[in-house]
Parts: sequence; structure tokens; C-alpha cells
Amino acid sequence: MEVKKNKVVFRWAAIISYVVGFIYIKYMAWSAGICDNDFWQGKYGLRMLIFAVIFIVCTELFANLTGVTYQSIKEKKNSVIEPIIYIACILLQSIGLAFWNFHDDWEAAQLFFWHFTIIYYILARTGSLVAGRSGIMFIIDCFQGCVVIPVSNMFLRVVAIFKREDKLDENGNVIPRKKISARTVATIAASSFVALIICLYAYVQLANASDTFEDVGTRFFEALNKFFTQDFWEYITENFVFFLTSIPVSWFLFCLLGGTLNTDKPYVTDERIEHETKGFHVLPSYSAYIIIGSVCLLYTLFLGASINDFINHKGLFAATAHEASVRAVGSFWSLIRVVLLNFVILAGSCFFSQKALWDEKATRILATILFVFALGFAVLAACNLIGVYIMIFGITPRRIMSSWVVMNVIAWCILLIIRFYKKIPAAQIGIILAAVSFSVVVCFKF
Repeated sequence: MEVKKNKVVFRWAAIISYVVGFIYIKYMAWSAGICDNDFWQGKYGLRMLIFAVIFIVCTELFANLTGVTYQSIKEKKNSVIEPIIYIACILLQSIGLAFWNFHDDWEAAQLFFWHFTIIYYILARTGSLVAGRSGIMFIIDCFQGCVVIPVSNMFLRVVAIFKREDKLDENGNVIPRKKISARTVATIAASSFVALIICLYAYVQLANASDTFEDVGTRFFEALNKFFTQDFWEYITENFVFFLTSIPVSWFLFCLLGGTLNTDKPYVTDERIEHETKGFHVLPSYSAYIIIGSVCLLYTLFLGASINDFINHKGLFAATAHEASVRAVGSFWSLIRVVLLNFVILAGSCFFSQKALWDEKATRILATILFVFALGFAVLAACNLIGVYIMIFGITPRRIMSSWVVMNVIAWCILLIIRFYKKIPAAQIGIILAAVSFSVVVCFKF
């Protein structure tokens, strides 16, 4: 892996990455009972906020020094506003953690979204998203950010630190590098040892001649003795362990950030994906009629059964908390599975149909019906979860999380239905909406 851009910047960034990884491991990953300072004890969220600020500043400096400015991103017609939005999301999530730490039942979700937002921010900031902005290639963006780019640049940090440029003379010939011989090293070591012996002997003689000089020397050796106590070696050993365990973290961060800054275009582009999947577009329109028509028929039967239950007071009405809980949870997970099924059908049409569902009038109407049903299921789940369960029996962190998911699903369905008839960046808006809404929600106390 060759460093194509400013090698000095990459070398310093590679060195600083070790420090960033060390801070992450010592003060975040293993911070539960490690911080001896009473001020930091229990303030895990505050440490995450400080780390987030440090990381964002380092990323911005690294990107700008290598020429990847916001102006250059704009010139490539990539999204400029998205990196700023994701910076705001990272800071909002970190501020929420600094104030409230982790919400009950939210720790895994908050950790995941915090780390994932950082990775996605790097991709957006370096112009490495597949389409130059968030969109329907979201899954591929995630895969390349978490796996492809770091693995493809696994030796980048070693090259950045240790590889030196060949110096050329006036004729363009490589100037041989001076090598330090073993004899030179041995001479330096022997000379240093002799100098130490002589200085110690001279100190003894001079100390006999001056009480003040002897007192200075005594204090120096006492300080030196205190420095190399057992506590000192325990401190060194502990931090050495932190440093060793931080190497994979700093490696991943530098390989991801440095790898994206070391190239002028994304590792995976939408043109390349379109070319590679061109042979998959073989299914005619009537296959969509059969598949989507069958699914919509099944959804119609379910909707009829739900209306019957509602008329007979079997749907939204719950006599006990347990009954409401069972119905809310059941409709919630049914919603997730149904919406995922609809998105799989939509994605399958993009890869296997000769034309996308929204390119022809008949298939567009079928797709609209499909997601109108999904929207109906989302509203039904929202009524069960929010309108009945939460309004009657109160809120909990888990119910807030479920409500956040349901409201985003409703928004995504509406955006997709609009996209079928008007060219809007529906996927981009949906991704940004999810990121921003989650970041705002965690800032509240509940």
C-alpha cells in the first residue's frame, strides 16, 4: 500500500493514531474501575464526549492537510452538508451521554449508534460513500466502511511511518542512504557508559568540596529513587498493556481514515455496481405482478381481519397491562418483519427486474399499494404501542426505543411512496432523519 499524498502528513497522522487509540482504550473501553481520579469516576459519557471532540478535530485536520477540503468534496458533486450533520449527531449523542450516561435498556443501542455514526461520518467526510451521498447503497457503504477499506489498507500505517523517500542527486540518481553500523552503536554505548562512570567519580569529589553541591546531588538521587518505585513500574506496566490492546483500535481508525484519504475516488462506485449487476436484470414486469400482487392480497386479508377485530373490540382495546403489552410487542415485531419484507422486495426489483418498479405505471401502482399497506401496519402498531400502551400504562426506555423505530418506519414508507412519483432523495432523507432523530432523543432524560 503506497501513500500517494503528503507523506509527512500521513506519517504524523499514523503516529497520532496510536495516541488516539490509547485514549480510547484506557479511558473508554476499560474505564469502569480504572480511572483513579475521583472526577472521572462514573463519568463515562463525559469521556466519550471528550474523545469525540478529539477525534473529530484530528479527522478534520488530517483531511484538510491532505487536500480533502469541503470545497473539494463539493467540486466532486458529493454531499457537503452530510459530514456536518453527522458531526452534529456525534456531538449530540455524546452530550446526551455526558449528561445522563446510558439510558436503561439503551446501552447497546447507544454504543452501536455512536460508533457507527463515527464510521459513517468518516465515509461522508472523505467523499467515500458509494453514490457520494447516503442512499440506497447504504448496506454497501456500511460493509466497505467496516470491512473493505480497513482490510484493503492494513499495511498503510506501517508504510506511512517507516517507508522513506529516496533522495535524488542533480542527475536524478538515488543517493545511497547512510547506514549506522554495529561498530558505531557499540562505540556510542561504550562511550556513554564511560561518561557515566567518570561523572559519578567527579560528583563524589566535588561533593566533598561543596556542601551545597552535595545537597543538590542528594535531592536528585532521592527524587530518582522515588521515581523508580514499585508504583512507577506498575504504572508503566498498566499503560503498556493499554497501549498493546489499543493497537487494533488505532489500526482500524487509521486504515479507514487514511485509506479513504489516500485515494481520489470511493473504493466502490455506483457505476461499478451497476456494471457488475447488469446481467442480473432479467425478470420481466409480470413477475412483479405475481409476487407483489400475491403479497398485497395477503395483506388485504389481514387488514380485513384487523378491522373485524376492531369492530368487535378485539384490536386496540386491552383490559390489562399484560394484554396491552402482548399486543403492542406482537404488532411491533410484525411491523418490522413486514417492512423488511417489503424492502427486500423493492431491493430485489432493483437488482433482478429489467426495469425498476417505479419506471412503469403498472408496477409503480403495485409498489405504491405495497407500501401503503406497510404504512397502514406502521400506523396500527403506533396506535397499539403509543396510543394505548404508553398513554395508559406510561413510558419506559424500551417503549421509547420502540416508538422511535415505529415513527421512522412511518416516515420511510411516506418517503418511498413520494419517491415513486417524484424524484426526491428519499433514502438519503430517511437515513439522515434516523440519525438526527436518534441523536436528539438520547439528549432527553427518561
